[in-house]
Amino acid sequence: MTNLHFNYKDVFRAGRLGFSAKKIWVAFLGLLIAHIGYGILSYLAYTAGGIEIGEVWEVFRLMPMYPIGLPWFTWVIWIIGFLWYLFVALIFGVAISKVTYEQLKGDEFYEIKEAIKFALKSGKSAILAPVVLVLFMVALIVMGIILALITWVPYFGQMFFAVMSILAFAVCLFILYLVIVTIVSLIIGPSIVGETGNDTFDTLFESFSVVNDQPWRFIVYEFLLIIVVLIGVGLLGFFSAKAIFLGQDVIGLIIPAEKLDNLLINAAYYVKITLPPICPESWHNLFTGYVESIGMPNLLYPPEYLPAYETWAGAITSFILGVVFYFIILFVKSLGMAIFWAGNTVIFTVLVKKKDDKNLLEIKEEIFEEEKKEEAKKEEPKKPAPKKKPRRTRKRTKKSK
Repeated sequence: MTNLHFNYKDVFRAGRLGFSAKKIWVAFLGLLIAHIGYGILSYLAYTAGGIEIGEVWEVFRLMPMYPIGLPWFTWVIWIIGFLWYLFVALIFGVAISKVTYEQLKGDEFYEIKEAIKFALKSGKSAILAPVVLVLFMVALIVMGIILALITWVPYFGQMFFAVMSILAFAVCLFILYLVIVTIVSLIIGPSIVGETGNDTFDTLFESFSVVNDQPWRFIVYEFLLIIVVLIGVGLLGFFSAKAIFLGQDVIGLIIPAEKLDNLLINAAYYVKITLPPICPESWHNLFTGYVESIGMPNLLYPPEYLPAYETWAGAITSFILGVVFYFIILFVKSLGMAIFWAGNTVIFTVLVKKKDDKNLLEIKEEIFEEEKKEEAKKEEPKKPAPKKKPRRTRKRTKKSK
């Protein structure tokens, strides 16, 4: 079992815990599934709004952002894709948190298969917890709209509005409070489920408990975790870019420069990273500066496609290299995801110790009821099969002549 300090120092363990082939692989699978679903639904949203696929490709490549200026039904399709991405990330966040939790308890060989199986079985709590809060907020807003219709009644409506204004103010404050709890449940919910296997109600209870009992520790710890994530992703992105350049230089000793440049330029044509327009301009400038500093400006401004070297063979090779570049980008993002969920597992462990004086690493894992039944069936001695009685043969009597 890992000995924690149970303070802010433990947050810095997230970099080491996240830098694990096992956790990065789980994160990679989750991001791959999330991106595929999101990409398909995003393209459907734009095409439903009358935008040609070629236009979407030129602007966004594989990851279209939210549809601005398009009909409402395009937003519905895009929101479904966004929810797909979010829910898949939460499910695999549970798996990463489960692996981290078992590692902190001393089990370094906890299997990926078991973690994903656990996440698929219990991860719905991490999804339903924020969904329940959102539905409750929507219900409060709808009730407010219905009560607001009373103001249309002459004389009485205005007086009713004045009397109910204090209650309406209190409800609005409560909605803002629920928004904060929803954000917290999205951030730490998968770690709650990964460590405790809680159902939806218990996950909500822990989220409210964190907000009410340890708000400042949670904010400070998450801020430190974001710094660790940015450092980890930045370093891996830097070394990944240098590895690509090194491989290019080594291969360039064998392959002619004209052929290699053609393949790499056409491969870069397929790859583009687009930040959401909602991000502040300072974020765009920071990301642009980082990408240019590592020598990969093509990630933001892809080159034009050139006539393929050796026709169809060069075209297929460039396409495969483009896919490989996307895998490298997912690999870098996977480290960030692994560090984030591993760090939140540590943060929740520390917060539980602070608010409940309970060390989750010392609690034995409870076996699910279904697993108990399966084990009971295996342990139950098999009854010997009843022996088959031999068939009685009828004696044939010879007819007397």
